[in-house]
Amino acid sequence: MKHVAPAPVPHLTEADLRLLRIFRAVAEAGGLTAAEAQLGMERSTISRHLLALETRLGSRLCFRGPSGFELTDFGHRALLASIAACDALEMVHHELNLARNILSGELRIGIADNCLSNPHCRLADTLAQFRAAAPNVTLNIAIGLPSALVEDVLERRLHLAISGQPAVNSKLEYVSLFTEEFRLYTAAARPLALDALRDGGVALVTRTNDRRTQNLARRLHIKQHALAFGLEAVATMLVGGGFVGFLPKHYVEMLRPIHQLEEVSGAEAFRYTTQFSLISAISRPLPPSGRLLAKLLTDPQSAT
Repeated sequence: MKHVAPAPVPHLTEADLRLLRIFRAVAEAGGLTAAEAQLGMERSTISRHLLALETRLGSRLCFRGPSGFELTDFGHRALLASIAACDALEMVHHELNLARNILSGELRIGIADNCLSNPHCRLADTLAQFRAAAPNVTLNIAIGLPSALVEDVLERRLHLAISGQPAVNSKLEYVSLFTEEFRLYTAAARPLALDALRDGGVALVTRTNDRRTQNLARRLHIKQHALAFGLEAVATMLVGGGFVGFLPKHYVEMLRPIHQLEEVSGAEAFRYTTQFSLISAISRPLPPSGRLLAKLLTDPQSAT
């Protein structure tokens, strides 16, 4: 049977860009139903738009139905292309406004849990300065796991992220901001020494997707483990007694008026420091608003 080569994608029009925006919203939401509220459209209308886009592009973008929603290989490529197209239009809009000394648009930032409680994190003061300098910019701030924040920057869901992930990805730029010192804590009402941890009766709390504490758990040789999502979950277990876990020193000090935690005696060798950085994608130029926020965060003198 003779192979028929697929027809090339036609030149895109303004109507095609609108369809690509709809497709992007559906893909990022994970389905048609999930995208209804964001798009302000009924499911049947969204479905017609996706079918129209597939017809224009000549290939199926996704599987949708009772079994769920899943992008095709072509759909994954089309999603990246639609993100790039939206970014390009967004950048044109920003630069034209910048020519009139106006900063506008939306700036999406992701931050790790409890950055606000770190006295060395200047984000709150920086946002106040940013708001005064760019009142027309809409700020969108989300809290996420360190690994998820990095992925969101790579997938262009975020312009910037503040995370404690190690600087190992060559596709990202890391600018150091501040550090956190983690120590091994337990409830102050039931203090423990390091030698007593291995006798049983105590569980070590590790955080979801936190390889650092999971590696330390193996070194501590504590048989019983518990899993927590976020620093507050770790602290909640420790306060109840019978658990030990790693928390930032500044976070424990913030809790002192309400809950008393103490470092495990003899566990000083297990302290560790996490470097927090401002993370952006090298291949995606920041909009003017992102460049301003990055400058304010990394150069305190720039605001004076």
